[in-house]
Amino acid sequence: MGGSFLLSVALHVVVGVAMIWATGPHKMSSKPLPSATVVRLVRPKLPPPGIPIPSREGQAEETKPALEIPAPKKDKEKTEPKTTSAEKPKPAPVKKEAPRAVKSSVGTGGKELVGKAGTMHVGGEGFEYDFYLAVVQSKIEQNFRPPPGVRGQTLATVAFRIEKNGMITSVTLAKSSGNLLIDQAAERAIRAAGRFPPLPPQYDKGVLDINFEFVVNPAASG
Repeated sequence: MGGSFLLSVALHVVVGVAMIWATGPHKMSSKPLPSATVVRLVRPKLPPPGIPIPSREGQAEETKPALEIPAPKKDKEKTEPKTTSAEKPKPAPVKKEAPRAVKSSVGTGGKELVGKAGTMHVGGEGFEYDFYLAVVQSKIEQNFRPPPGVRGQTLATVAFRIEKNGMITSVTLAKSSGNLLIDQAAERAIRAAGRFPPLPPQYDKGVLDINFEFVVNPAASG
């Protein structure tokens, strides 16, 4: 029994030594670590309120150099001046028809009006209303249609009377032209007028006598 105890003690000692050796410190080869650099972070200061913070895009735009655009060259060959508002072309003047000539007849005290169809002679004195005579002459000239094929200057005189109310009376051929067609055209121009405006109320005479001398001149009309 004493031998078994010693054997047990010896086994425990051997196991303990083995365990101590197995768990003992071993030398491990390791590489040296690099030295560390200490960095200190600094918080940026904010600008005071009310001041705008410049953007990076704006700063980038400011740093870009401005491109120089070359000025266009002036064409020296162009000599035409520019038209301004003050140099607008003026409209062509309108040709006005020449006023009818009105003159007093020598020795009779009447008047004469020279027109396109001929000359109108006003008999008597005291009729100073040229506007009325112009209306009478214009209406007669519109109705005068001379026949075609007339050679040389031809005259035909027709006498007539204008009553106070403007009615036409006493139409007669005072002087024949020698051409029946022209004489008829002259009388027809008077009768076709039908009626004129009443005589001016300031005119103290009751009637107005007129001799209309029609002129047919192919050379002048051509």
